[in-house]
Amino acid sequence: MRQPVRVGLSLSLLIGALLVLQLRSPGEAVPIRKSLDSFPTAVGDWQAREGALLELDTLNVLKAKDYLMRRDQDPSGKSLWLFIAYWDSQRKGAQPHSPTNCLPGGGWEPLEASRVTIPLPPPLTPIRVNRFLIQKDRDQQVVFYWYQSQGKAIAGELAARMTMMKNSVVRHRTDGALVRVSSPVYGDVQQTSDHLVRYIQALYPVLGEYLPD
Repeated sequence: MRQPVRVGLSLSLLIGALLVLQLRSPGEAVPIRKSLDSFPTAVGDWQAREGALLELDTLNVLKAKDYLMRRDQDPSGKSLWLFIAYWDSQRKGAQPHSPTNCLPGGGWEPLEASRVTIPLPPPLTPIRVNRFLIQKDRDQQVVFYWYQSQGKAIAGELAARMTMMKNSVVRHRTDGALVRVSSPVYGDVQQTSDHLVRYIQALYPVLGEYLPD
């Protein structure tokens, strides 16, 4: 099947799912298991150092039910930023905003984009996530992010949207989350990426205590 045909078919399915979602009776909002305010201050070797609050205008656009944004630091003094946003329902315009759109709006330009498979501690299976190298002026950062859809990590925006539509029909649920981890480049890009991978490996098992399956 040619690429334009596959894209057209995917868009047709997405539009059809959207129509089904709008015509169905609204599903119940699914509360988060535990407030992100209670997220552990220690993740592996990293310790939370400072939190941040989003501005009201940003919150009004984001429409997340709960979120966490903070800086964590390892024993060597290297910092990273963790951002988790949770939507108990993605109806009426409340849904994750792709970092690929938000980062350029903040002045960050993407230099590299790829998908990375991250192995996790057993019995968890590996997850596939997005990896970006971005730059503003002379500052560079490495960013990892993915969509957490009812116990499943999904990298692609379209795939996440399609999964949400499927869940709305099959499970009568549209809840989901966005998880983003970013860091200034320490040493080189590969070293920084490896640093973030180790953090995600420590972080991911904890997410299940907060985000519904």
